[in-house]
Amino acid sequence: MRKVLMGLGLAAALVSFGSAIALASADAPPATGVTGAPVRVVIHVSDSGRAHVAQALDEIEGLLKFYRAHHQNARVEVVINGDGLGMVRADAAPFPERIRRLQREYGNLVFAACQNTIDRLRRDRGIAARLLPGVVVIDSGVAQITRRQHQGWAYIQV
Repeated sequence: MRKVLMGLGLAAALVSFGSAIALASADAPPATGVTGAPVRVVIHVSDSGRAHVAQALDEIEGLLKFYRAHHQNARVEVVINGDGLGMVRADAAPFPERIRRLQREYGNLVFAACQNTIDRLRRDRGIAARLLPGVVVIDSGVAQITRRQHQGWAYIQV
């Protein structure tokens, strides 16, 4: 009896989760040639050390390849704040060509830099951050992550 109830509870949770993702993703444009419920993932990067950025890019690319191989509609947004800003700064990015390649290969990938971090860098260190081409600027990394979670996006911190 206990196993049946646990099984029913899990089934109900999965149905609810799937419905929440479908509802939250209703505004996402469908990609051509893909099937299934749209998946939306926000990836948080706050460290720009070379090894950390390499690992983050491996995770991002692996996720994108997985969804492409399974013909699943997915949107991935990489929110970058704090010390992570170096990942997308034109003068500091450890792997700018890899980021450009990912942007070219995956139209469903967005790199988003935190305006608060850019402002703090200018104010505290006198550095005017120039970002890699194609990187969008958002008001606040933390606020963007919070918005995305409220919209049903999965959250991954790397």
